[in-house]
Amino acid sequence: MPQARARSTKFRTIFSVMVVIIFALAVPAFRQQKEMKEHTVDVEDLFSFRLPPGWTKRSSFNVAEVRGEWAKGGTKLVYVWGKTESGDYGVRRQAWMNGYEETTTRIGGRPANIRTFSRMKDGMRMCYAEMNVGNWEKGEVQLYMRIEGSDPTTIELARQIFKSVTFPLPSPERPVPR
Repeated sequence: MPQARARSTKFRTIFSVMVVIIFALAVPAFRQQKEMKEHTVDVEDLFSFRLPPGWTKRSSFNVAEVRGEWAKGGTKLVYVWGKTESGDYGVRRQAWMNGYEETTTRIGGRPANIRTFSRMKDGMRMCYAEMNVGNWEKGEVQLYMRIEGSDPTTIELARQIFKSVTFPLPSPERPVPR
């Protein structure tokens, strides 16, 4: 009998050590996975968008307009509610805009105009992507977003962020609370 009890105690000890090791490895992995997920930015219930991990709010301007800035490394995102910061409507493409592309799409049922280009700035190639949601030609822009950075993947990143923009349903379409 003493031999069976010794095996049982040894088995329990080994089992307990294995559980502790597994738990010790699982907790940091779970935390890292949680931190790696993108997060949603809600802007005063006007709109929201998702950002990949690592972005931080750089500033929130203390002015009458809804405006904000986020950054990750050398890449910057700016949003403005209710107006555009894009150039004049009649002169969309300037001579200094390299690789200019312009597309129209719909975001949340609203027309959106996205333009991308690059330019040389201080001897470095900078990539830009701008989105105007609303009627840009008539100056009726509900949301303007700009993403700029020197990383060649800036344009693709901008497309992903622009696609993630959502607007709340207008009041007649909002579900009635029960």
